[in-house]
Parts: sequence; structure tokens; C-alpha cells
Amino acid sequence: MTLFKIAFTNVRKNFGQFSMYLGSLILSVLIYFTFVSLAYNKSIGIIFKKWGLGGQSVFVAASIVLIIFVAFFVFYSSNYFTRSRKRELGLYSLLGLRKAQIGRIIFYENLMMHVMAVVAGVLIGIFFSKFFSMLLFRIMGLSIPSGFTFSIAAIGSTVFVFAIILIVTSANGYWIVYRHSMIELFKADVREKNPPKGSLTLSILGIFLIGSGYFLATRSIDDSIFWTENTFFASMLFVLFGVILGTWLLLRFLFPYIVYKLFQRKSFFYSGTNILTVTWLRYRMKKTAGTLTMIAILSATTLTAIGALSSLYTNIISYAESSNPDSYETVWSTETQRKEIFAAIRESKGHDLIYHEKADVYDANVIDKVDKNEPYSHHRMTYFSVISISDYNRLAMKLDNNSKKIKSLGDEEAIFLSPNGSLENSKRKNILTKKPYMLQFKNNSKQYKVKIKDIYNHTVLNADIASSVLVVNDALYSEIAQKTMPTHIDIFQVTNEDKAESLDHKIQAITGEPNSWWSTNMSSFYSNYHMMSTLVGVILYIGVFISIVFFAATGSIIYFKQITEAVDEKPRFAVLQKMGMSQKEVRAVVAKQVLPVFLIPLILGISHSVAAMIGMSLNLMFSVSAPVIISTTIYTVFFIIYYFICVETYTKMVSSEND
Repeated sequence: MTLFKIAFTNVRKNFGQFSMYLGSLILSVLIYFTFVSLAYNKSIGIIFKKWGLGGQSVFVAASIVLIIFVAFFVFYSSNYFTRSRKRELGLYSLLGLRKAQIGRIIFYENLMMHVMAVVAGVLIGIFFSKFFSMLLFRIMGLSIPSGFTFSIAAIGSTVFVFAIILIVTSANGYWIVYRHSMIELFKADVREKNPPKGSLTLSILGIFLIGSGYFLATRSIDDSIFWTENTFFASMLFVLFGVILGTWLLLRFLFPYIVYKLFQRKSFFYSGTNILTVTWLRYRMKKTAGTLTMIAILSATTLTAIGALSSLYTNIISYAESSNPDSYETVWSTETQRKEIFAAIRESKGHDLIYHEKADVYDANVIDKVDKNEPYSHHRMTYFSVISISDYNRLAMKLDNNSKKIKSLGDEEAIFLSPNGSLENSKRKNILTKKPYMLQFKNNSKQYKVKIKDIYNHTVLNADIASSVLVVNDALYSEIAQKTMPTHIDIFQVTNEDKAESLDHKIQAITGEPNSWWSTNMSSFYSNYHMMSTLVGVILYIGVFISIVFFAATGSIIYFKQITEAVDEKPRFAVLQKMGMSQKEVRAVVAKQVLPVFLIPLILGISHSVAAMIGMSLNLMFSVSAPVIISTTIYTVFFIIYYFICVETYTKMVSSEND
């Protein structure tokens, strides 16, 4: 019998044993192929080109990161799977096969697994490409027909990447075989002779490291002495490695300490099946600490990535809407251009003119001195677009965005209209309002003193035409108007502005303004909103894909660890069942043994993620609570489902009923 035939027969007759490894491979191929297919998707390329965005390069860069994580995921799965078969490999050696021949059998098995995975993953990816492209377009806020994606380049890239992974995993299999003798291959993992008692001192050190990392992570970068230009990198490294080391110390010394105390408490130890669970935990904790640390860090990374990106997406989309209250704004349009715009709106399908308004805005520079030694977030405004209270109230009442009416303002009072005002924290608001501003207008020698009375969380003009809008009373506005040249703005509000792509092109052609960020002569809600939503949507989409790989890697680590332990624990459970232990009691013991592997890393992962998100919210000044709660809940639900799957699998493997 040839070595290939031995490998083929082994896979065929033990397919159940190979199925989980094959499943992890198929998932890896599916994720990578689907992602790369989108990078080669012509529709997506057209969108990026249309908005002048470098989205394709973002996909290419992300695919490199994805390769690294997919390779790690597959390698870890392969390593655990191969190690769980050490006795089988030892049997090959006992039958007279040389180590080189055993290595070739591993290679042939790996080759069959990878071929099946690539074929299945690519086929599934082709059929799911429509769903994933629809999801991407949905995130970007676009209504574009999408079909099945079949890219030769994507298939070639997938085959090449997984061929490299095949070589690496097979080499690792060779290394395991050559590293161990036949006796070592047959020998199960030996339990620790002296079970760890833990250490309260090292546990306190772990808590201190994690607490210090949390403290630094939740400080304001602008105010904290730990985040200066000279200490920033050192603080970042301390947070990263301090939390990781602290997590390992907790799992390596605090958890064994607690288990040891439970062991000493006889009333608990001898209650029900606790004697079995506590004994198992005592003799497994040293080897489990590293794995639990990795699971906790992967969970924290996954939750932080999803929470951060979804928060970023939510807040930027909200800003895109609030900073563009008008459908179209043009600067110094001629009468001919206005008539052409009116005609374009009348001829458009599904878009009616709601109203046309005009406003004159005066641009002012702030002449206050700026202390360059202060953090940037402490700097006050340096530029304003000034409008009158009458114009503000007239425009605000036209808009359906909960704009507040201003009743009156003093001669030196003003209201600041900030589309991101809801993102400003109280300290930032205090900086903007604590003292008056001295305004200087072009070709106007007089300086005007105004103090911001309040900040409104909305604006009445698009931010790219009139940023940092300041509302003053009519008397002051009239005085400024007598000596200053205004910026004249025409405002066109239409129905269904978020679907006005065709109308958008016509008005751009009339004004001679192409798609671009922050145009100074023409502003469009449709263009500004979709440019932002496209770019941030792609970033969110990439983050979700990478997070899926992280979650899959976490699940893979847990599953293969449980499978390995189930093989080693089967003789023990066989004895217990012969002594009268029921199937229900077996399941209860397994559930208690497996629970710490899921629960402890999940709690630590959520805790690390929450600390990171608090720091992000504090420094980027936007709310993260809703996205974080949603993503954490979803992740926890999937973790719980995976826990029950592992308990069920473990129970079946150690149950004598399956023999």
C-alpha cells in the first residue's frame, strides 16, 4: 500500500476526526477569497474612482493583514490537530514506518484537506459574493445591483496563499514527528506532578499591571503627563505589554490560588461532582494559562476592533448628515446658472424643489494669540463664518432638523453652530466659551469683540461652504456688512436628496465643480455624504472581516484544546462511568471543566475592550456606548453558543456510550 493510499484511507475512515480541521480551513478560504474577490470587483472599483478615493489600495493593504491572521489561524489549528494525533503517529512508527514516511503521510493528508478546503471555500465564496457585496454597498449607503463574483485573479491569489500555508503546516508536522521519539508519541500529556498553588503576591502584581494599563489607557492624551511627546511610545508599550503580562499572571497564579482554596474547603470539595472538577482544574492550570491568555487577548482585540470601527462609522455618518443640512449650496451663482439649476430640478425624476433661499456670509479671522505649547484640543477657534440672527432663524425654520430658534443676542454675544457639537465634551465647550474672541474681516480695519453665549449642535449651512458658523445680532451684522465683502450663497433644498445621483451630476456640470472633498464653490449633500460613507464603510467592512478571523482563531484554539484534552481524559471518564456515573453527570462535569476556558477569557476580554473604548471615547470625543454594547452582546451570544457546542462534543468523545 502506497503512502498516499494510507493517507487517503485514513482521511476517509476517520473523516469525523478530520472534519473540524477541514471546517476551519474552509472558513479561512471562504473569508480570504470573498475579501480578495471584492478587491477585484469592478463595481467597487468604479465607485472608488467616481469619488476619487484610494479604496482599492486599502483593500490590498488589508488583504496582507488578513493573510497574516488567516495563516496564524490555520497554523494554530493544524498544530493542535497534529498534536492531538500523536498516538496515531506513534502507531505508524511502531508498524515500521520511518519518520520521513510518516511526514509524507502528514503532507498527503494536509494536501487533501487544503484541496478540499480551497475548492469548497471558493465555490461557497462565489455563491456568497452577492451577499457580501450587497452588505458592503449597504454599509456604504449605496443602492447598486450586485451579482456573483468570479475573479480568476482572486482564485489565483487564494491558491497561492494556501499553497504557502500548506507547506508551512506540513513542515510543522514533520517537525513534530522528528522531535519526538516513538515512546513520546505514544505517551499522553503528563499531568503536573505538583499542582500549582498559585501566588497571591504575583496575582496582586498582575492586577496592578492591568490596573495601571487601564489607568493610562483612559487618560486624556492632551492632559496626561504620561502621554507627552517624549513618553507616548513608552506609555503605549506599557499599556500593551503590561495588560498582556498582567492577564497571564492572573491566569497563571490567581486562578490556581482560587482553585487551591476551593480544594482546601472540604465542604465544597466533597459536594457532588466538585471533587472531579476541582481536581482536574488543579492539574491542568499551568498548561492552560498561556492558552487562556491568548483567548482573552484575541477576544479583547476582536471586541475593540468591532466596537471602535462601528463607533467610528456611526459617528462619521451622523456627522455627514448634520454637517450637510442643505441639498445643494452654490457660491456666487449667476442668474443663468440659477435658471439652469431650477430646470435641472424640474426635469429630474423623483426630486421636487422644496425651497430656494439666499444668505450672505462674512468670513472672519480670529486675531487672538494661540499658545503653541498648549495641546491642540485646547486651542480656540481661529476662523468663523458670520451670519445674522434673522438669516439663521429664517433658514432654521425651513429645516427639519430640530433647529432651535434664537430669540435675541446682545451686541457682543454670539451662538456657535457646530455640526459636531454633540461630540464636543464639556471641557472643550468651556474652552470655546470662556473668553471673548476678537474678529478681523478682510478689507475692514475695525475689530469686533464677541463672546460665544452657547453652542448649538446643528448648523444651517453646509460645512464645506461655511465652516464654524457664528450667529450675531442684526445690528452687528449690518455694521460688518457695510465695510466687508460677503460670500453670497444660494440654497436649493430638494426631495430624496440621498438618491439624487443623476441630479448631482447635472448641477456639478452647471457649476463646473467635480466630485471633491470640501469644494469652495458648490456643496452637495449627496456627494459629501456618500464620499464619507463610502470610505468609512470600507474601513468598517475590512474591520469586520478581520474580526471574523480573530473570532474564528479564538474558537479554533478553544476547540482543539478541548479535543486534545478529551482524548487524554477519555480513560478517566470510562472508569467513572463503569463505577456508575450517568450520562447526565458526565455532561455536568464536562460543563464545569470547560466553563473556565470560556468564561474567564471572555470576562477579561470584555474588560480590556471596555477600557480601550473608554480611552478612545475620551480622546476622540464621540460616543461609543451603543456600538460597544451591541457588538459585545453579539460576541457574547456567539461565545455562549460555542460553549454549548464544545460541551456537547467533549461529552460525546468521553462517553462510553459512543464506544
